Amino acid sequence: MLRRGYARMNLMRARLGYVLLAHIGVLAGTTVTCVAQASKAPTRTEAADKADFEAVCGACHTSSMVSDIRTEPEWRDTVELMVSLGADGTGEQMEAVMRVLLRTLTKVNANTATAAQLALALDVSEATALAVVKYRAEHGKFKSLADLTKVPGINAAKLDARKDRVAF
Repeated sequence: MLRRGYARMNLMRARLGYVLLAHIGVLAGTTVTCVAQASKAPTRTEAADKADFEAVCGACHTSSMVSDIRTEPEWRDTVELMVSLGADGTGEQMEAVMRVLLRTLTKVNANTATAAQLALALDVSEATALAVVKYRAEHGKFKSLADLTKVPGINAAKLDARKDRVAF
């Protein structure tokens, strides 16, 4: 009688184990599907970022008041200060505010900036920004805008229009 009880318990454990594995498989499949869908999600447009910038910053002052060229850390400090003074927005909106500031009013050091920072500040593609970083690694520090124009893919006229956003 005792052996039969153990046999039933083992059978029940086995069935529960299979059910649990089935549930884990379904959950894992759902997770994979969600991750795959998230990676296909469209990125936010500049227009959407600008709308969030206007909504958050424009709630307190005109957005034209935001006109200084600053470094990324200075903008982060400024945004934190504005939040402490009452600026209100979601996390996504605050990220959009930072993207607008980085794209439009941020100064970078051409000799220390990452490719992502260069792409935004110089309004160049990620590939061109990577070419700047590669050129810098191979040829040493840039000393002037003329040095930057030697990088393949850099448009001299476009760079000249953003010269106030580049430090050496």
